[in-house]
Amino acid sequence: MTKKSLSYRKMTMQSSAKTRNQKRTSYHNLLFVVGAAYSKVHDQNFSKIYSIFRELCNLRVVTTHEHATNHTEYSAYSGPPDTANAAAWTHLMQPLYFNASEEELLSAGASPADSVRVKNGGYIASLGVYHELHCLVKMRNFLYLHRHSQNFSSENLEYWYDHLDHCIELLRISSMCTPDLSVYSFTWPSNQNASFLDAHSYMPRNCIDWRQLEAYTWKRRIGLTPTLLYSVPD
Repeated sequence: MTKKSLSYRKMTMQSSAKTRNQKRTSYHNLLFVVGAAYSKVHDQNFSKIYSIFRELCNLRVVTTHEHATNHTEYSAYSGPPDTANAAAWTHLMQPLYFNASEEELLSAGASPADSVRVKNGGYIASLGVYHELHCLVKMRNFLYLHRHSQNFSSENLEYWYDHLDHCIELLRISSMCTPDLSVYSFTWPSNQNASFLDAHSYMPRNCIDWRQLEAYTWKRRIGLTPTLLYSVPD
């Protein structure tokens, strides 16, 4: 075999190896892109929230454009009290309490020995989101009760101020823990007597599928006034 043919054969082998490496690299790159795309879609469709409840660890994520920017358009839950929004809030708050098992309390870092028992079994418990909704109900009630009632004693007001101050702190912690990063823009109001600019947001929001979460909490609800067992300390 001549020197020239050896050289040609060596070049051919190197070229084939290079082609195989390029194909292998392209294949791995393709796998990476597909994997990344799947991961991105998966992350968009399912939440990665930590929960001691297996059913709540992979809640679906839905994209919405819901932003409360209009002060004169009311949702099912807003506006002056009427039969419709009162029913909406009552329905929303039904799963406020559920009966947790001893194992669930221990997983949550709570002590069953110090927890309040429910007559029908288990221990009274609540998810944090319902604590937040409870606070919003309290703030809403005070907003309208205070405006229409003249029967608030100083003692009653002290209770409300203390409770609502706690609620504001709770909602502050929650807002800073899971901040909404939507961008808001502002325009001049058409009403020249308005005291603030008009806010707008057109950005999509990825939100937990509330219907899926609520379906789970409704299955475990024990009503707003469950019968509790009082145990006398030793």
